[in-house]
Amino acid sequence: MTIHSITHKRTNMYIIGGGGKYILFDCLWQDSFPVIKSALKKHGIAFEQIAGLLVSHFHPDHAGAFELLRQHRVEPMVLEWQMPHIEWLNSFFEKPKNDPTGKYMPIDIKTLTGITSETAGDILRLCGIDGKILHTPGHSEGCITLIAGDVAFVGDLPRAETAESYGGEVAASWRKILESNVTDIYYAHGDTPEDIAAIEKWKEEHLE
Repeated sequence: MTIHSITHKRTNMYIIGGGGKYILFDCLWQDSFPVIKSALKKHGIAFEQIAGLLVSHFHPDHAGAFELLRQHRVEPMVLEWQMPHIEWLNSFFEKPKNDPTGKYMPIDIKTLTGITSETAGDILRLCGIDGKILHTPGHSEGCITLIAGDVAFVGDLPRAETAESYGGEVAASWRKILESNVTDIYYAHGDTPEDIAAIEKWKEEHLE
């Protein structure tokens, strides 16, 4: 499994896969499409090789290029429990101050169908990823985490070592993630992966 990162305006997205098929995890801001397109070209990946797009949660810096990627035949992989949270993003960008250059393309919700975790797992396997999707609320209700082998892609979930200070929901999400025996954590912001020592410390205190 290969992992490529794309960073734009202090936010990371990831290209994950193997055997010529890939998953995108997040898709950055409403003006990030040229950056994404350039990065795919740099890594020799055509749009036709992308089997699906996962979004950690529908906030402006994670799903801004969602509909533009759909126009390039990148199939969305929206989990059933994420569907009620998409409209917020469209409403956010309706305010001119949030999209002054008019680059956001509203997500056409009526043409989307939520998928199950099982269906998502089947698509991951097509890309050579031994993985699963977890519902991990804490930053927002519609958040997901991608487990790919021993790696977790967690979006904006607060870091494991600070989980207890955020209350039960964040800590419960981290328990689910770390019970999957991951060793590396990839976040949407900052340098990744996280120091394994910090993960092990939290596991010792809360999972042993």
